[in-house]
Amino acid sequence: MANRDTQSDLDKAWEHYEKIRDSLNGLYEILNMNLDDGNIFYQCAVDNLEILKETIIDLLKKDYNPSEIKIKMREIEFDMKKNLMRKPHENQK
Repeated sequence: MANRDTQSDLDKAWEHYEKIRDSLNGLYEILNMNLDDGNIFYQCAVDNLEILKETIIDLLKKDYNPSEIKIKMREIEFDMKKNLMRKPHENQK
């Protein structure tokens, strides 16, 4: 039974990995469709995506307390939603 649970956890981890990979690739594709690679905003976005990818990899390499990660992820989620709900002129302040 423990082996089956371990395999199930591994399968879920691979699913999460594939979602992250697909999302990052999708964001790269959107950038490539909408901005020229010489555009400063394009380069800033690519730099941020690269940092995000490296951070995810570093996070996965370490053995952190799952409850601490959940709390931090919720904070990030809340901050992102809060920023997305602001009006464009509020984000420029």
